[in-house]
Amino acid sequence: MSDTQPTQLADAWPDTLAQAFGEVVGRPLSTYPDVPYGAYYTGNFLAESEMDREPAWVDRAALAGEEPVRLDHLLLTPPGELDETVLVFDASRSLFTVDPAAFPAGLAEELAALTPVHEDVLSGAELGRLAGRHGVDLAAPGLPGAAWTVCQARIASGDTLLDALRAATGLHAATGPHDVPAGLGDAADEVAEDAHERVAAVRDDGLRDYLAAFCDPESDGLALCLMEDAEDEEETGGTLVARWEGAVDQYEITVRRAHG
Repeated sequence: MSDTQPTQLADAWPDTLAQAFGEVVGRPLSTYPDVPYGAYYTGNFLAESEMDREPAWVDRAALAGEEPVRLDHLLLTPPGELDETVLVFDASRSLFTVDPAAFPAGLAEELAALTPVHEDVLSGAELGRLAGRHGVDLAAPGLPGAAWTVCQARIASGDTLLDALRAATGLHAATGPHDVPAGLGDAADEVAEDAHERVAAVRDDGLRDYLAAFCDPESDGLALCLMEDAEDEEETGGTLVARWEGAVDQYEITVRRAHG
């Protein structure tokens, strides 16, 4: 292998990924609007595990976007399924539901004025700014349990559609074919044949096998919900790009236009 070949592969990697994800979602990424996108973790598991109330979400640095949030039990796929990738979240761009009445006066009044417009949902950055202005510690034990909860946890990524898709599939840190995790590819025999067919045109062998595991609508680990079958106007209008249902419908990972 020449000295220039690794550099050439790295330079071509974004185009390789874009072509591959175009196969996954069923259309070229260039045909989507040039707007910010994000990957969001939602679903029953957040509330049932009470991880939607973990103090890490409201750490000052996390809400300011200065530190990521890592929770060991929020995984890309269920324990023992394929690759157990721990997700990394951006609390500042996650969405929180709030109960204005649960907060001290001042902050409560400001939240009450804002939430009718935002339907009781605020970004972490906005919630952090308001709490800081009023000197309220969101992790204080005296706050009622429903004062705030994370309802849509944004997986840390850049704002492009490719960034969001890479984050949703555990490829955010892959700088080339050599960085594609082997775990999902090792489970290729367990992936439905039509899932392999969906990504048959992906140029890189390892990436093709890896992404096939994200294309199986019948998977018990992470099932792809095909957008071409969607009937909801929000979905067919392009707001929603891709959705995966995990752990028997206990959580979802959704790539969509970013909120706010």
